[in-house]
Amino acid sequence: MAEGDLAAGLRRLRSLAGLTQEELAEQAGISVRAVSDIERGARRRIYPATARQLATALGLQASDRSTFERIARGLSPVVPPTGTDRDLPVLRTSLFGRQRELADLGAFLAADPPVLITVTGPGGVGKTRVALEATRALAPTFSEVHWVQLGQLVDHTLVLHEIARSVGAIAIATDVLGGLARAIGVRRSLLVVDTFEHLLPAAPDLSELLDRCPGLTMLVTSRARLRLTGEREFVLGPMPVPADLSTTTESTELFIDRAVTANRQVTIEPALVADICRRLDGVPLAIELAAARTRHLSLTDLARQLERGTGVLAHGPQDLPRRQESMQATVAWSYDLLDLDAQVLMRRLSVFAGWTLEAVDAVCMEDIGTDSLEVLSTLLDHNLVTASPHEVCGTRYQMLDVVREYAAQQATPSETATLQSRHAGYFVELVQGLEPLLRATGQSAAHLRLDAELPNLRRAHRLLLDNDPPRALALAASLWMFWLWRGGLPEGRRWLTEALYADDGGAPYDRAKALWGAGWLAFHQGDVEQTKRYGEELLRLAGSTRSAVQLRNALTLRGMTEMAAGAFYAARSSFIAAQDALLGTDERWLTATSVLNRGMAELHAGDIATAEHLFVDAARRYAELGDETYLNRANRHLGAAALLNGQLERAEQLFAAELVQNETGTEWGAAESLEGLSWVAAVRGDAERTTELAHDAADLRARLGVQLHPFDAQLAGHFRGAVRAGSRRT
Repeated sequence: MAEGDLAAGLRRLRSLAGLTQEELAEQAGISVRAVSDIERGARRRIYPATARQLATALGLQASDRSTFERIARGLSPVVPPTGTDRDLPVLRTSLFGRQRELADLGAFLAADPPVLITVTGPGGVGKTRVALEATRALAPTFSEVHWVQLGQLVDHTLVLHEIARSVGAIAIATDVLGGLARAIGVRRSLLVVDTFEHLLPAAPDLSELLDRCPGLTMLVTSRARLRLTGEREFVLGPMPVPADLSTTTESTELFIDRAVTANRQVTIEPALVADICRRLDGVPLAIELAAARTRHLSLTDLARQLERGTGVLAHGPQDLPRRQESMQATVAWSYDLLDLDAQVLMRRLSVFAGWTLEAVDAVCMEDIGTDSLEVLSTLLDHNLVTASPHEVCGTRYQMLDVVREYAAQQATPSETATLQSRHAGYFVELVQGLEPLLRATGQSAAHLRLDAELPNLRRAHRLLLDNDPPRALALAASLWMFWLWRGGLPEGRRWLTEALYADDGGAPYDRAKALWGAGWLAFHQGDVEQTKRYGEELLRLAGSTRSAVQLRNALTLRGMTEMAAGAFYAARSSFIAAQDALLGTDERWLTATSVLNRGMAELHAGDIATAEHLFVDAARRYAELGDETYLNRANRHLGAAALLNGQLERAEQLFAAELVQNETGTEWGAAESLEGLSWVAAVRGDAERTTELAHDAADLRARLGVQLHPFDAQLAGHFRGAVRAGSRRT
């Protein structure tokens, strides 16, 4: 059987066994459909258990069985043992996934001239296993292959002695390097040096050995790169985790295989397996340690334990190195290799759920004398931190959850309290700085930055709510428009409700802004009565503070509740009063929105011409401010006016405009656009299209947690009445 030839191989083996598909399926205990799918090539890989059942049913002997089971998992056939790979460790478990990594690493190893390749990655990610699999596959292409395990070696000055012992060279104390170089000679050789991160001072010795041996290729596994000239770093990351709880990936296949090995009676629930693998960030060692716990825990209990931390990931196989007996030991090994400044920064970074360099400087660098980027680079080099590009932040940094948990445990309670306070303070200032941009040029970037920081904002909100309610109020009040853009209105409204309830003397300005935001979010969720109560409190507050902005916002909330009640003339008066309150101020966005609100009242009161004029005026003002989100909203209102005037083509263009915008469009806007397009379809008499568009709009609103405004629902009924009337006539 050739590599990747599972379909043809199974057909041939079944034919040799004289079995039909039905007979093979029955003997293997699987469905006929499964056999058919494999032989048609519809399934290129199958679960190890299925492969074993098929091999048994086909009567395969040991060598053929091993080859079939490897190909069934998408691997190349086992390379026949040769003299070159006699020193390699024996594989006693199956490898899942990593095909792309093995192909890429194989290409590195096959390069000419020979190279130094360092496989780097965090502890437990599978560096040794991937290096071993790649070495086995390429062993026949080398004259000699030597595997050197350095995990137990403590003294870096003995690295060459250990390599010499493994190679079989005579290690003369005065010239170990020379004796080793002579033993390797000019033959095409592969030297695999496993676990080098704690012996980095010996890296120059490896470089000199390469210089003396022109046919030598060296493959090193290390949590940190060696920093040698000509070194090619091969970064190995965690395994892919399921995008959702219904998806299967290599990480879930690994868990299932190891769990069934640990407990043949374990009940496999795919959604729980996916959840466990996601919680463990796809780290193979963590997955294997978790799977081993199924001897004593159901998957439900295991998932519940992982919610409390990774302490359950202890007591692995006794023949593992001590650094891999638990996830804590794995991370501790790397932590102990760091200098003092790097250890301090690692502990402090545990306060973040992802961060930027700017955040590190603001929160973590007190009393650390070294430049932040230099210390952070040390953590990156040791694979305790990862970096990834971000379209707004430039570079964002992360820790795996198991690393963050260990780092947090190393911090003292006072250190943790100080860090959490700095963290919360930094993010309050960040949000307050970005808030004006949510309504101006650059709003998309501001929203994306806040979206990237949402896990940090959640941490800050919870901490401040318990310890500093006035600042919790300031944070929640500054974020309410973000929730309109992002969706998730229930969460934003809960933040505001909690902060308003906990407020014990915060700034009147923050309370007023929180009442305004809470009133709007309640209104978008259909809770008009709560909007009315917030508006009334805000109106009382405005009376005591004499704030024009607070008065305007209170009158606006009152106008919206009047709109919901169908009192459009009263709403118009409230909106006019709200706009008048801003005379003499520089509140351009609020003025533009008051103009927009007046237009809505005029439209529903039946004065379409005045409404159009106001919508055009509002759109102009938003364009001058650079607020694409509300510019689109003004144009959608213009679309409704055009539809009422019988201008179907213009209405359709205005409603559809945001749906084709890649950067400035929002899901909230998309829901309103789809709703408007359903009105156009209704006026055209297209009942099927009307239903389809209205359904899509309703689905989006449900996902965002918003409801169609009562007055818009009334307008929808007006337009859809046309299609119902048309249906009755036909």
